[in-house]
Amino acid sequence: MSGHIDVLKTKVDPTEVIDLTCDLIQIESHQDHDGHEKDVTYFIKDYLEKEGIEVELQEVVDGRSNVIARVRGDGSGPTLLLNGHTDTVPPYEMENAFEPKIEDGKIFGRGSVDMKGALAAMISVLVAIKRSNVSLRGDVMFAATIGEENYSPGAYHFLKSGLDADFAIVGEPTGMNVGIAHKGVVWGEAIFEGKSVHGSVPDKGINAIYKATAWIGKITSEYIPELNKRGHPILGKPTINIGEINGGTRPVIVPNQCVVKFEQRLLPNEKEETVLGDLQALIDQLAEYDPDMKGTVKELPVFKGVPHRALEADPDSVLVKALCKAYEKVFESSTEPVGLQFWTDGALIGDIPGIQTVVCGPGSIEQAHSNEEYISKEQLLAAFQMYLEVAETLCVKGNEK
Repeated sequence: MSGHIDVLKTKVDPTEVIDLTCDLIQIESHQDHDGHEKDVTYFIKDYLEKEGIEVELQEVVDGRSNVIARVRGDGSGPTLLLNGHTDTVPPYEMENAFEPKIEDGKIFGRGSVDMKGALAAMISVLVAIKRSNVSLRGDVMFAATIGEENYSPGAYHFLKSGLDADFAIVGEPTGMNVGIAHKGVVWGEAIFEGKSVHGSVPDKGINAIYKATAWIGKITSEYIPELNKRGHPILGKPTINIGEINGGTRPVIVPNQCVVKFEQRLLPNEKEETVLGDLQALIDQLAEYDPDMKGTVKELPVFKGVPHRALEADPDSVLVKALCKAYEKVFESSTEPVGLQFWTDGALIGDIPGIQTVVCGPGSIEQAHSNEEYISKEQLLAAFQMYLEVAETLCVKGNEK
């Protein structure tokens, strides 16, 4: 086995991975840039084509496309998908955001850790395999998808088009720890209706803010304690946050409407419709004793129909074990699978039956979106080596279990 990986590693020099990361950082691919990810999409496509790798563009929305590439095996083994997103957040206050700078072993620039470094490592894996002419029994596939920072239309479209894979690694920053679970998320609002009258005769009207606060009181006294009784061995308990309240027009007018917006974080197997139903039930319970209680809970359209459920993988799966073994080899230290605090496209992939899906990528999530965003060269090259190790374990001939 070591013979294969030694050959593969020699086919891509570490400086190539670093240079590719810098090239990707220089290409703007955020929501405020004309065409969003178009420029980086065509750059990746051209880069792969020059290496003789099979690649195609998959249009998603408004001319924006996913990049899908693969090095094919003979069909006798599993398909491994390496996935990342091509978009970044805007530069915000980051100075020289698209002029990569290498200093103290770190590569600075917008998107360095979220997640152009991971993309460079993944692309380099396909390049190494292609250059080596090693015999594969299963395909090694790469998908660079659009729009993860804004509701994930790229990953959702890619998966709805029919993904045929057995294993998937999503390269969001985990410090190369193997992330096997994260919470899902639903954003919603409760709209309460009242009746406006002059503030001098409030008893003649129906104060929508009072109705909203009664519901919020029920959430804090009953709903949250019930959530606290639930638990997950890695992720802990589900949570809800009331984040915004809007009601009324003037202090002298009884408000006829109040809108309360909330976010709930979901555990694996929890679904958006169940949350919305449970929160509506609280309003209905209040209405049994208050005929003036009128409120409707609905999901906010921020995700545009793309489900944002939780991710959970089997800690004893083949993929998790392969990644943990690769981690221990690269970092020369033991590791255990971890839970993550942030949502990823991995939840969309993991929702497809039969695809073992984990999140494992270079760098720290704390650097993502920051004004000092960077990825260390050590993490970047560790990602390349770990992804290569896993591809060799799962897909190269001679490694059949």
